[in-house]
This record gives sequence, C-alpha cells and structure tokens, in this order.
Amino acid sequence: MKTTLLCAVFLTGISTAAFADGHGSTFQQTCSNYSFAYMGNEAGIKATCLKSDGTPNETSITINGISNEDGHLTNSGGASTFQQSCGSIQVKPSGPDAVILHATCRMADGQSLSTSIELGGISNVDGVLTN
Repeated sequence: MKTTLLCAVFLTGISTAAFADGHGSTFQQTCSNYSFAYMGNEAGIKATCLKSDGTPNETSITINGISNEDGHLTNSGGASTFQQSCGSIQVKPSGPDAVILHATCRMADGQSLSTSIELGGISNVDGVLTN
C-alpha cells in the first residue's frame, strides 16, 4: 500500500513538473503528425493518435515546466514560458522512448542559441495525449 501511494504522488509530480524528468515518452509509437502548437498563451503538442479500436483521434496536451534560461531550455516547474523567447520550435522523435523539444532561444546578451530538452512522461491513452 505504501508503494502504491508513493507511486501516485510521483505520477502527480510528472503532470505538473517539467517533462524532462528521465521518464520516456511513448506517444510517438502510436501517434502521427505531432508537432509543437501554441494553445492560447501556452505551449503544447498536437497529434493524431490511434484509439484502442484503431481509429485516429486529434488530440493535444500542454507542455508544462520548461523555461528559457539564458538561451537554454531548462526545467522550471509551473507553466512553460520558453515559447515567449524561443522560435523555430519543433518536437522530434529520438528513439522509441524519447521525444526532444528543439528551439532557438534568445540569450541575455541578445544572441540566439540552438537548444533542446527531452520531453518525458507523455503517452497515448485511447487516442488522447496524457502525462
């Protein structure tokens, strides 16, 4: 029982913390056409994911906890803010259990830096992106 409680607390942390947490993402195995998307003022991923019956479903998820720290994508907790000072934002696969967020971000001195961070903990649950 204690292990189950600890697991539940840890999984809750994944949904509110940065995705670069060392836990892989698996949605890319059953989703296609995935890409970065602006969702109002928030950063997100949109995709077409297969439901358990094999039919496609359009879905999206907010990316939480990533910021731009002097040109580097970093874990920050809370809402993501990197999209306010980064451009050329892309979501790319990096193996069966990894997805990388790439961007060109402004540094404090005004220059730009190409940077990336792993997005972890995102999966496809019956056609819906979840974390």
